[in-house]
Parts: sequence; C-alpha cells; structure tokens
Amino acid sequence: MMNKKIGIVVMLSLSVGGGVARVCFDLIKELNNLGNKIYVLTPFKLDYNKIKELYGNIHIYRVYYPGWIKAKFCKDAILSRKLMKKQFIKMAKEVDMIIDIDGGVLQDYLPESFDKSKYMVWRLCCTKPQESSWGEKNIKKSIKNSFHRFFLDNKKNQPSKDFKIYALDKWTKKELVDYWGMDENMEYLYPPIQVNELLYKGNKKKNQITVLGRISHEKRIDDSIKIFFNGTKNFPDYKLIILGGLISDSADYMKDLKNLIEELGNPERVEIIESPSFNKIREVLLNSKVLIDSQRDVSLTMTAIESMAAGCVVLAYKNAGTYLDVLENGKFGFGFNNTEEGSEKLEKILENYSKINIKKIIERTKAFSREKFIENIRRILNETI
Repeated sequence: MMNKKIGIVVMLSLSVGGGVARVCFDLIKELNNLGNKIYVLTPFKLDYNKIKELYGNIHIYRVYYPGWIKAKFCKDAILSRKLMKKQFIKMAKEVDMIIDIDGGVLQDYLPESFDKSKYMVWRLCCTKPQESSWGEKNIKKSIKNSFHRFFLDNKKNQPSKDFKIYALDKWTKKELVDYWGMDENMEYLYPPIQVNELLYKGNKKKNQITVLGRISHEKRIDDSIKIFFNGTKNFPDYKLIILGGLISDSADYMKDLKNLIEELGNPERVEIIESPSFNKIREVLLNSKVLIDSQRDVSLTMTAIESMAAGCVVLAYKNAGTYLDVLENGKFGFGFNNTEEGSEKLEKILENYSKINIKKIIERTKAFSREKFIENIRRILNETI
C-alpha cells in the first residue's frame, strides 16, 4: 500500500457519461485501490450518486472548487485553469504528487516549495478541438472552438515540456510531437479498460449494431447513422442502438439525429439510450455484432476496446487513434475514409460475419486491461514519489 496524497486536476465534469470522465474515474479508483488519498481540483460540483450510478464507487478525500462567482465562468478548460490558481496552489501544498489531466497553465502556478518532478501530465485530449459534420449549423459550438484554438495557440496555455508528459496513445503522441514540438520519446499510458467485466463468452448475438459515445456533434453519430442505414439495406432485420451520455448541447444534436433517422429510414430500427449505466452498456455490447465509430482526428476510444472485449467487430474512421492504435491499421478490425466506404464495409462485415475471428479481436484487448494499467501506474508512482 502506497498511502500517498495524490492530487488530480480535471477540468470536466466527472458526473456525466463519457470516455474522458470514465478514464478519470478509473484512474481515481485504481489509485484508491493502491491505498492512496485522492485530492481533486475541478470547477464542477461532484454528484457522487450520479457517479456511482454511472461508474461505481470511489473515495475522494478532498475537493477544491472555485468560488461561486468564478464557477459561472468556468466553461472552458483553459479559462477554468486560470480562474482556479488559488485553489491549485492550496492543493499543491497539501499533496505528494499531482496528476494533471491534459495539462496547461497551472504548471506556472506551482509553489516554489513543490518538487516539480512530482508533477505530471496525462494528455487524454488532442491538440485541437474536434470538428463536427454539423458544425456549420451550430454557431455556438463554432465560436467555442475558435475561442479554444485562440488560447491553445499560445504556448503559455499548453503543457510544458519541462515536466513529465504521458500521452494516452500513439495518435495523441503524434499530435503532441507534430503540433507542439513535444519530446519524441514521450511514453504512452493507455487507460484501464474493464476487459474482464465485459468479456464475451460465446452467447448468441442479436442482429444488432451499436454506437457508443457522448451525444455530441464531435462524435459524428450522424455519420454512423448514415453508415447503418445504407450498409444494412440488404439486412433490414438489423437494429441500431445508440448509447450516449448527455452534455449541455446534447438536446440540439438529438433533434438533428432524430430528424436524420426519420429522413433515412424506419425510426423503429433505431433506439437511443441516454446516459446508460455500465451494466446497460455491458448488456447491449454483449448482444451486438458491430460497433461503428465515426469520430475522426481523435485519440483512441475506450468504447471501441470495450466493444471488442464484448466480442464486437469495430468499424472505425481511419484517421483516428482507434484505427491506428487499437485496430493496428486494420489488423483487428475495419476502417473507412468516408460514410460511403463505411456503408460498403459494414455490408461486407455482415455478409462475412461468420468468417471473422472474434477470438483474435478479444485477445487484442488484453493490452488495454485494468491489470496492465495498474502495472504501469504503479511503476510511474514508484519512479515519481
């Protein structure tokens, strides 16, 4: 047991469904299991009941929030960091080590007494905001992305090369090196995936295809819906289930999705499940044959790995971390460059489903297992503290 005080900096809500929130939860959970006290700096109030419902139990010893006036302006991660300087300094004086999710800004506020070798960044997000196929319809989102790019272009707001930085995957590392000039020898720290809890054991699957991810424009769920309807024209008995967490702009996007479903085909073939629990996700994945992931220019997605553990064939956009890293450029799944190609690939997957080596797909997920993560995070902590 380590019994250390570890500070976690996270500038998004942990009380909502989504990949990044799940990664942060799993990090805290495993640090708890290793016997550490966790201190969290976040601009969002933690809803422990919601966190328990979505992910399970964790123990956080202390949380640092901004004052209620500043909290109203903590809508952007970079601005939130600037507004939480006081709380960050206070946390830094109380902990043995800090793990900053994504990094930027706050490293300049470390107290002189803090050993800078005990501050590390785990970069989960890419270096630029994700673009959306519906972006031109969402003026508010476009303004937010432009605002975010403006701040990210300033090196002062980026993670500093003077500190230890771990990339989530190969895609993230490539972006950090190419766009921000980070160290080419940067290490990866893959997220912990509940592979064993999702493991497929040979049950008969339904004629069912899944999309799993936050109900947000950046997830390009509209592209996945197009691929589903066009790729299953010869398989009308197949159903699409969309599992997604909700955020502030989900309502507008949901309307777009429902209109698209009405336009493309029979709405009864599509079911949308909002903010599903882990047990519900597990149930749906174990009964599904294919997962469609249309996100582009992003790091690997936990949902793809979870789906593979549950015995799903993953069909993913090629220019992204899932295809590059998880599927190893098509060795463990299928990829596409546009919705037309995605539809063609889906049709071929369904035509040849019985010939696909599902065991090989499941075996691949062991590289991202919880056990592998614990091994890596224990090594990092021993090297740092």
